[in-house]
Amino acid sequence: MDQYICNYRTIRDISTTDSSFLPSVYNFYKNDIIMPKKTQDDIFLLLGKEYGLNKVLYSELDSMTADSAISLINYNKPENTRNIHTHDIWQLPQNLATSRFYKDFYERFVKIGDSPKIILVYIPDKDYIMSNSSFFETAIYVYRGINEDDFNKKGPEYKHYLNNMFLLSEALKN
Repeated sequence: MDQYICNYRTIRDISTTDSSFLPSVYNFYKNDIIMPKKTQDDIFLLLGKEYGLNKVLYSELDSMTADSAISLINYNKPENTRNIHTHDIWQLPQNLATSRFYKDFYERFVKIGDSPKIILVYIPDKDYIMSNSSFFETAIYVYRGINEDDFNKKGPEYKHYLNNMFLLSEALKN
C-alpha cells in the first residue's frame, strides 16, 4: 500500500460542486481503480506486512485509544448490541512507513506521550474497516478496491469509491 500511496497521483483543480465531479475523478483515476475488492483477511495481511499492523486486545490499549475503539465499535449501534470483546482491533505502530499517517493524526488530536494510537476496527455486518484516523481509513478504503459488480452498476459503492479516491488525493496534497 505504501508504494501505491507514494505513486498516487493527485488531482489538481477540480470542482466538487460541478455535476462533472465524479466523471472527472473517474477519468483521472480510471487506470488506478483496484478490482476486485480485497477480502478483510487479505487487506489485514497486506497491512501487517507493509506497516506492521498487529491485532491487539482491548485490554492492551491505553485509555485514549480504548475510548476511540469504543466509539468506532459503537458507531450507529443500538445500546443492546454493543460488545467490545467480539470485535477485532488492530493497532498501527509508529514507524517510518506509518509516519505520514501519524503526522496527520497528531495534527488533529491531542498527543499525550505516545497516546493515542491509530487503530482499525473491522465491522463484520457491513464488511467495513473503520479507523480513528480518517486519512488512514480513506487510504485503506481506496487500496482495498471495489467489486466489479459494484463498479459496473455505477451506484452508491461506485460513487463512494471515487469520492474516496478524490479525498485521498486531497489528503496527500498536505
